[in-house]
Amino acid sequence: MTMEASAEPVLEQADGQVAAKPVRRRIRPRDVRWIRAAAELVGTFLICAVIYLSYSFGQLVMGQPSVVLPVLGTALTYLAVTAMLGGVSGGHFNPAVTVAAMFTSQIGMVDGLIYIVAQVIGAIGAGAIAVALIPVSKSVPDRTWLMFSVNGFSGGSPAAATLGQQHIAFGAPMAIVAELIGCIIVVAAAITTLRSDGRARRNHALYTGLAYGVGVLVTYPITCSGLNPARSTGIAIFAQSKHMAVSPISQLWLFWICPLLAASLVALVIIMTNIITDNMAMRAMGTATDAQPFAQAGADAQAQTQPDAFAATGVQTQAGTEVQVDAFAAAGVQAQDQSTQASPAPVQNAPADTTAQTVDVSALSDVDAGHDANSGKNAEGGQDDVAPADAGTIPDLQVEPLRTASKTEDGDEASKGKPTEN
Repeated sequence: MTMEASAEPVLEQADGQVAAKPVRRRIRPRDVRWIRAAAELVGTFLICAVIYLSYSFGQLVMGQPSVVLPVLGTALTYLAVTAMLGGVSGGHFNPAVTVAAMFTSQIGMVDGLIYIVAQVIGAIGAGAIAVALIPVSKSVPDRTWLMFSVNGFSGGSPAAATLGQQHIAFGAPMAIVAELIGCIIVVAAAITTLRSDGRARRNHALYTGLAYGVGVLVTYPITCSGLNPARSTGIAIFAQSKHMAVSPISQLWLFWICPLLAASLVALVIIMTNIITDNMAMRAMGTATDAQPFAQAGADAQAQTQPDAFAATGVQTQAGTEVQVDAFAAAGVQAQDQSTQASPAPVQNAPADTTAQTVDVSALSDVDAGHDANSGKNAEGGQDDVAPADAGTIPDLQVEPLRTASKTEDGDEASKGKPTEN
């Protein structure tokens, strides 16, 4: 018997058994850690570069600060970049989103720290490019371009010049509240559109872009829309030496604390929601498990109802039959008792002596002769002598032809033939 050799290699173990064919697993970019980190770095760089340049050039060229351009620019930028690279890294591009994903176990601790480092590096690179591309002159210094892209509050706010004429300003409490609200919207939209393993869903890019647009609409007049610690850090480092009205580094703490606090709150809400839903699911499962034996018992009882009915009917019929039989039996016993009382006791005959005895014919002849003589004397005297009969004795009227007389019968005959004394 011959076997054709297979073109595919087959692994053979030491004991002679054929091992399973090795399966080649396709390695995707998202399966490699450094590729995902590179995607976060590139994505954060593109987003921050567009935000820095659009905020600076757009506001200065238009001549009058407006919130429309920052809102549309930020929303479209996050949407486009997340759609391009979200399938590789999950599309965080924000340390706050990464921290929330770490708390909800959508990404590991090591990968999360690598993501944050890559995001900050990408934002710093974007800040360096933006500062290098800004045209500077004596009439338009660096701080004139950067005041619309550097995050700050009070004197560092984009509306500080306008509000300063009215002797009012947006202080730290107002900045904290605005940034906290905007960051909660952004982080919640990003986290809820990620899968449990950190992969981005199909609607992740759209929801993320819309969330950033809403966040910018709320925070831009007050803080120039931080919403992203990496974005605030990248431009603050290079604007520190540009003679800004307020040192950007001195106000950078607010743009790290508010996003991280928002991430913690969102993660806490998600964790509590998952715990509650899991408990409800377990209770529902336990209720269904507890109700299953009762349902099974009800089905069994329903299935046994008809046989039990027939069985009960049979038992009832059998019981009725037995009652009737018992009634007839009782009636029969009563009739038998009455018949027993009515009928006389049976006469117990003495056992006949079946032993053959010798009969003396001469004796019988002498007895008969004596009997005849006695009869003649009684006749001559004119007296009727009657032999007394024993009380309670019934004379034998029937003579058995073949039965021989016993000794008792002989005695009776002799007493009958003997004359009675007067």
